[in-house]
Parts: sequence; structure tokens; C-alpha cells
Amino acid sequence: MELLVTACLVGAFTGVYCKVLLLVPLTLATVVAAAAVAASQGQTVPGMLLAILGSAVALQGGYMIGLTSRELVRQPSKRT
Repeated sequence: MELLVTACLVGAFTGVYCKVLLLVPLTLATVVAAAAVAASQGQTVPGMLLAILGSAVALQGGYMIGLTSRELVRQPSKRT
């Protein structure tokens, strides 16, 4: 569960501040990290595949959330 939340937050940060070209290597790094975490917890192959798929989907979903909230985060401050 922590891996999914972390992947979603990283994706949202990436969506707000980075370009789409960073998403592919970041997804590959997420797949490797999810596989390592699942293997260290002693999960079976289907559980490991579910962790990999879930973290990749959470990362890309967070990226889409970051893209849609880009204007909200980067609003210029109005000083009078």
C-alpha cells in the first residue's frame, strides 16, 4: 500500500514539474523497485506481477493528476 501511495505522489510531482519524456524511465524504475519490494517480502509471482502493475498504474495516474493540477499549483501570486 505504501508503494502505491509513493508511486502516485511521485507521479503527481512529475506531472506538475516535468515533461512526459521522464515518465518512461521513471516507470521502468518503478517496475524494478516494485519487483524488489515484492521479492523481499516473499510474494509469489502473481503477487509480484500485481505489485508491479499496481505501482506502474499508480505512477501514471498520479502523473495525469499532476498534469491536470499544473495550473492550480503554478498560479502567480497577486501582489498589490
